[in-house]
This record gives sequence, C-alpha cells and structure tokens, in this order.
Amino acid sequence: MIEQNVTMREWLDWLTRVRLLMITLILSIGVVWPQSVLLSGTTRFFLPLIIFWLTLAILEVILLRTLPDARWHGGLQVACDVMMISALVYVTGLQESYFISLYLLVIIVASILFSRVWAFAIVSICLTLLGAMTALAYTGKIPKTFAAFPSAENLRIGFVSNLFGFLAVTYLASLLAQSLRRKGKELEEKREELLDLQDFTEDIIHSMRGGLLTTDLQGRILLLNRTGEEILGHRFADIRGRLVHEINEDFWLPGSAADKEKASLRTEIDFRTPEGKQRYIGISVSPLRSREPGPSGFVFNFQDLTDLRRLEQEVATKERMAALGRLSSAIAHEIRQPLTAMAGAVKELGRLVPMEEDEKHLVGIVSRESERLNKIITEFLNYSREKTYEFSEEDVSNLLDETLTLLERNPQVDGKYRIERAFTGAEVRVRVDRNRIKQVFWNLSDNALRAMPNGGILTVSLEAAPFWVRIRFRDTGMGLDPRQRSKIFEPLQSNFAGGTGLGLAIVYQIVQAHSGRVSVFSEKDKGAEFTVDLPRVA
Repeated sequence: MIEQNVTMREWLDWLTRVRLLMITLILSIGVVWPQSVLLSGTTRFFLPLIIFWLTLAILEVILLRTLPDARWHGGLQVACDVMMISALVYVTGLQESYFISLYLLVIIVASILFSRVWAFAIVSICLTLLGAMTALAYTGKIPKTFAAFPSAENLRIGFVSNLFGFLAVTYLASLLAQSLRRKGKELEEKREELLDLQDFTEDIIHSMRGGLLTTDLQGRILLLNRTGEEILGHRFADIRGRLVHEINEDFWLPGSAADKEKASLRTEIDFRTPEGKQRYIGISVSPLRSREPGPSGFVFNFQDLTDLRRLEQEVATKERMAALGRLSSAIAHEIRQPLTAMAGAVKELGRLVPMEEDEKHLVGIVSRESERLNKIITEFLNYSREKTYEFSEEDVSNLLDETLTLLERNPQVDGKYRIERAFTGAEVRVRVDRNRIKQVFWNLSDNALRAMPNGGILTVSLEAAPFWVRIRFRDTGMGLDPRQRSKIFEPLQSNFAGGTGLGLAIVYQIVQAHSGRVSVFSEKDKGAEFTVDLPRVA
C-alpha cells in the first residue's frame, strides 16, 4: 500500500506539523472572522469539530513518536483527514463551503505517501462522500447546511468540476511524487556509492605503510592516517586544526618561498614522541591539488626510518669492528713477543745490576706497565679470536637475577648504588649460551655503575613479547653525547679511567652471535639506557 523508503518517516513527520498548522489556522479564522467561513446556524458545530480534529492531530503526533516504524501511520492520517474534511465541508455548507479545496491537500498527501492506484482510490472516496452528502441534504435525508437550494444543473456542474479538478491534481501530484521517488532513489544510490568510495579511500589512506598528513595553506592539520598516528605518537583528534610545526619545529611550515624550494626535496629529522621515544623520520611534502587553480594545501608523506637507521649503524659498526678485530689480532701478535722479551730483559737487568731506589722504582714501573699492556693484548686476542658457544634453553629471568645478586654483593657497590628489579621473575625461555649471556648482563651493569661515580640508581627491566625478550639497563649517570653514542660498541672507546674499551665491544659481539640486538639511548647528563633484544623460544 504505502511505498516505503528512507524518507517516509521524514514525510510523515513533516505532514503532522503542516496538519497542526492548518487546523490551527482554520480555528483562528473561524473564531476571529467567523462570517467569512461560516453560515448562520452552523457555528455551534464548527468549534467542536475543529477542536476534535486538532485532538486527533495531536494523538497522531504522539503515535508517530511512540511507534515510528509502524506502517499504518500514513493510512490512518489520510483516513482521519478525509473524514474530518468531509465533516467540515458538510458543516460549512457543502457546495457553498470554502473548505472543499482541502480535499486537494489530502489528495496531494495521498499521492506522496501511496502509489498512483491508491491515490485515485482516495479521490474516488472523496468524491463519493461529497456527492453522497450533497444528495442526502438535497433530498432532505439529512439536515441541509447550505443557504439556498441549488438547481440540479448547478449540482452537476459542481460535481463535474470537482471530478476533473480532483483527477487532474491526482495525476499531476502522483506524477511529481513518482519523479521525486525516482530521483530520491537515484540520490540514495549515489549517496551509497559516495559513502562506499569514501570508505574505500579512507581504507587506502589508513592502510598505507607510511604516514600521511595533510594541511591547508597556513599549515593547519586536516588529516592524519593511523600509521601517522603510530609514528608521531599523536592522535588525530588531539592535533586536528593545529599548526604542523607545533608538533615538531623541523616540520617546515608551507607557504614561504624558501619552503616551496624545500617542498620539492626530501628531509630527514630526529623526532621525539610525547612518550619520549626517539625516532628518525623521513619526510617529503608536495602541494595538494584540487579543481581550483593553485594548491589548496600540502601533503606530507613520512616514514619511520628508526629501524633502518639502526640497521645501517649496526652494519657500519659491524664492518668497523671486523676490521678492528683483524687489525688488533695482527698487531697483538706482532707486539706481544717483543714486549715479553723487553719485560723479561728489564727484570733480569734489575736482578743483575745494582741500582739506586729511583732506578728500582723506574724498573718497577716498566714491569707493571708491561704486564698491563700484555693484559690488554691478551684481551684483544680473546676478543678477536673466534668464539665457540654452547646454546641451551634457559630462563633469562633467572640468569638476570643471578647476575644482579652477584653485583649487589660486590664490595664496589658499597651502599652508593641502588639496584631496582623492574621484572616479576616469571619464567621467560630463551636459547642462549648461559655463561656468555651472563657476561653481557654483568658488563652492562658494571658499565652503568661506572657511569655513576657519585652513586645512583640502576633499573633493570624485562619485557616479554611473542617473539622477543627485551632487557633494559637504565642508569642515572653522566650519559653520552651523540659522538660517543655512535662509537660506543667499538673497541678502545672507553669513557672511564683505566678502562680497556672492550667491555661493550664484547657485549655487542656476544649479542650478535645470539641473533639479537643491542642499542643505547642516552643524552648528556641525563643517564643512559642500554637495551638487549633476544629471540624468544616459542
């Protein structure tokens, strides 16, 4: 019966408001200017009828709000309107009534809500009611409400006029309603296609492996995809509308001539997230084009190059360390033999030749320094020599706890340092060489204590991921500058007095042999954090 579509609920809501306005207008005219619409003797029926109709209209509004999905709302409203308009026409003089034209409004409503067949059926009902009331009043079966008896010819002319008028309005209204429905359906289809295209575009943007950020010509952020949120550490909802250079000063503000020259190039920046994570980001920017001439904004494409930069540094470090290892091995072999001979000769000289106290002191210095140099050469040989590993499945949490327990009992700790365990002790299995990985933990812990000559806090944490185990050694010491960080794992790079500079180089070598990663994050005078990543046993 009723042609349901997406806008039917809106049509019914609009029609209820129009009905209330129309009834209120009729009531106002009947009260303020009754002689314009009423005949003598009909006043006593007019007001109760209008009030009753207004009550029905209010009840229909309540029903529409209470049961918005019911399919019978349209039929009920049209049926009530037909009955009330027929009663109003009868009360106000039938063929003399000014309200016969209200039938046209009902017909238009029926054409909007119903199919064309049902719209013509409503026309038939309206004409039947109007003709029946006129015939009954004309023959005296019901009380007449008109001022004078019309002739039969006038009745026929009036009926035919109403017939053609009603049919013409019905045809035109239903034609327009069908066209409106067809256009509405096409519009809905286009809307669905547009929504699908919008969703598809958003899926592409948010599925990109790189970050995407768009701004207007002033540099205000208009869009940031999910990958960009992960890289920058900012939610789009929190930075929308902000200037892009407020996120990081190295993001250049588009618009100036220098910026336009820079916009054609690619730049790489150091970026710190709100959580304090340091990232290395590659950025390129291009104008955002639209149908209008000239750019409407700018598009920033950026990628997180942190892992790539770390890998490049690891490769460079590994190459330098391999070269230094070969060189140190060759030099150690060449120096060790003459050094041993020199040390032996000095001792023999001290034994055979009588010497003064100053001379004995100098001979002692030569002997001690020869021994120290021999020790360094021995460590170099151990570092450069091919190592053998005995791998087994171990609980890394237990190994870490054993190492820290030994460190706490070391007399050097002497109450100056506080060692905090930021792990629960739950079992985490890894495949490692037990002794060598404990050497890694010891070297990193000892290095952290040396970095805090006046005391401090060493925090050791352990995080277990599905495929990796991450151990962090965080100190509150002197920290490292960028130059020191870049060479920290190379031999002979000690920052401590009396150090050989091989401790961290050995750490790097052992971790690499375990297919792991070791890295450092530090700033001068702000402490350092060494991170060891080891593959986890599934």
